[in-house]
Amino acid sequence: MQIDIDEISKLFGATAALHPVSLALPSGALVALLGPSGSGKTTLLRILGGLEFPDTGRVLFDGQDATGLTVQERRAGFVFQSYALFRHMTVFENIAYGLRARGRQRPAEAEITRRVTRLLELIQLPDIGKRYPTQLSGGQRQRVALARALAIEPRMLLLDEPFGALDAKVRKELRQGLRDIHDTTGLTTVFVTHDQDEAMELADLVVVMSMGRIEQIGRPQDIRARPASDFVRSFISA
Repeated sequence: MQIDIDEISKLFGATAALHPVSLALPSGALVALLGPSGSGKTTLLRILGGLEFPDTGRVLFDGQDATGLTVQERRAGFVFQSYALFRHMTVFENIAYGLRARGRQRPAEAEITRRVTRLLELIQLPDIGKRYPTQLSGGQRQRVALARALAIEPRMLLLDEPFGALDAKVRKELRQGLRDIHDTTGLTTVFVTHDQDEAMELADLVVVMSMGRIEQIGRPQDIRARPASDFVRSFISA
């Protein structure tokens, strides 16, 4: 799905979280929003997913105005840093939760089982369906959170610093896992990070943000070509 951000701005009180920004995210791309705390990257992600609404501007999905759509109507899959798994539910039940909560649109139980089983294989944890989140490592929990986001068959995948709470070794493993899953699903994927190496390793397109503005957009090799002093200066000034 092609996503176009057209002159989006957002105020929180007197503070400008986002100055008018415009951005085109190609269909099927893996996009990193890179910047320090307070740069506006999470606000932009939340606006894409319908968790926040802009004060000005529009969000377009495949050329159609989606600015006023609800979270459910946008069909966004979310993955957060905190996992947000239900501790009283098994892994299988956690992944199936979004499907079972659909009311009249709920798939048949056989279809839910098929879909959850396929997702457990996709995240390379096929044998943990009966376990509970407390029985999993941090990396396993984040894989389950990713599977739960994919279970609803979203139109886009949005991740807010998904690896921030993990140690370096696990982060590196999950980066490759996310890249593999993205390449398998072909979803337009946007993830927020303050880790430059993570953005360069994972993304097809890197969007560098500072103080609510987009400072640079480019492929990882383009961003690397930018003088290091310029990149550091944008972070220090934020």
